[in-house]
Amino acid sequence: MLQAAEVLVDRDGYDALTMTSLAAELEARVSSLYNHVANLEDLRALIQVRAMRLLGDHVRGAAMGHAGVGGLRALSHALRAFARTHPQRYAALTRPPIDREAFYAAALDAIEALAIMGRSAGLSDERLLQNAMALFACLHGFVSLEVAGYFGDLSGTNADLDLDEVYEHVIDGAVTAASLDASH
Repeated sequence: MLQAAEVLVDRDGYDALTMTSLAAELEARVSSLYNHVANLEDLRALIQVRAMRLLGDHVRGAAMGHAGVGGLRALSHALRAFARTHPQRYAALTRPPIDREAFYAAALDAIEALAIMGRSAGLSDERLLQNAMALFACLHGFVSLEVAGYFGDLSGTNADLDLDEVYEHVIDGAVTAASLDASH
């Protein structure tokens, strides 16, 4: 059932998910879905948690064999790749968590990978959370605009516009800001 819900989210968007649409996808009765989840919010919470686990797997895998600024760059590229591959699930996991406890437990891989890369780049434990949040906010801004299609028309009208290059600038700025903070 959860995989079918993810298919619907991927196809139609997180906000379009309803118990009725899921029942239709499964060719089942809506009432039978309540044998598996309490309500739509419960289902959406499960989708958020699974999306965060999947992102954590991607980020942890990207961190392997990297350290320092190079590791932060690898994590940044993993985040973008995840969002491009699963734009609707990425949008779901960047909403306020429905089941905070389960969501944050699912986020441990991503948090740990970021903490390890941050420390190896010289960030102190005292400023690690602030720097991690600032880094994510910068990356998320670009990634969210990209997957929403905001840059689509811009790249078509300007042959010199390379979104990969723009993203590298975003990473450079965010990592440089974090590194500068580490040196103070």
